[in-house]
Amino acid sequence: LEQGPHCVGVFVLVLVGRMAAHSELADSQPREDGQRRSGYTYWKRDIKDAHMLPDNTPQKLEGDAAVAIVDQSEEKRAVSMGSSWNAAGTWEEKDMSSQARAELERILDASEGFVLLDNGDVGTRICACKATVTGDSQAFNIRGKPRLGFEFKVQCSWKGTFEGEEVSGELQIPELDSSDLDGLEIKTTGNGGDASKKASDAMRNGAKPSIKRAAEALSKNILEVR
Repeated sequence: LEQGPHCVGVFVLVLVGRMAAHSELADSQPREDGQRRSGYTYWKRDIKDAHMLPDNTPQKLEGDAAVAIVDQSEEKRAVSMGSSWNAAGTWEEKDMSSQARAELERILDASEGFVLLDNGDVGTRICACKATVTGDSQAFNIRGKPRLGFEFKVQCSWKGTFEGEEVSGELQIPELDSSDLDGLEIKTTGNGGDASKKASDAMRNGAKPSIKRAAEALSKNILEVR
């Protein structure tokens, strides 16, 4: 008797059906200890050396343990600094120009005054005020490491005391580049007499560490908020 492909297919389906029925029947039959087999992993519990297998029973977390797990999850999300679609954190870029400009202006316009020059002398302390920042900024996430890049132009007024005399003037940074903070150039002018002119000359180099500190504070603040 010849068997065509159709007959073979029917035979296979019947065989599979019988195997499935036998499996269901076996699961429903009581074991020697009177308990029924249940679940697709029942064989792990039925074998003689089952006690050697690790306990995979789910455990409910409560109290401090649950809080610790949540804190760890939040920390991982904060460190990744990336979008949910970019779990690997290979590369991500986001425009932060508006936020970064406003934050740097806030740093330089601090109510107590952002110190530009303080040589430790009792009569010398000059602070920034009324800052204006223009330019662009991007936040980068490169392999899970957040970075803030920016190219800004900064203008601000300054005032204070220099060698015991009242001074004031204007400060300009033509290019505040996050990739070259050590090479920034500061241009200053003094308002009025010789004391302001001397203070202006002193700040061209003396204010660089303070401006660099402001740029580092900017990066830290923006990345924490993001």
